[in-house]
Amino acid sequence: MEKMGKNAEKIMYALVGGIMRQYTGKELSAMTALPPNEVNTAVRELERMGAVDLHIRASSEPYLFTSVALTAKGRVIFQETKMPGCDT
Repeated sequence: MEKMGKNAEKIMYALVGGIMRQYTGKELSAMTALPPNEVNTAVRELERMGAVDLHIRASSEPYLFTSVALTAKGRVIFQETKMPGCDT
């Protein structure tokens, strides 16, 4: 498994540490202090890994998705990487 980028890790922390639900780009930006373009890049990276499911609609600018949810595979990836600082 390829190493996850720093911003993708921030998004994973936010998703794993939050309630299991869908999050908007605006919510992820607020939770991680990342600007929209960096949230978009990190979420696409996580999508390629199968860690998140994206929901896409045309009216979600400046984000490239409407909402994102952590997948079961995403939880496994998180556990396998044993990211320090989170006990989830």
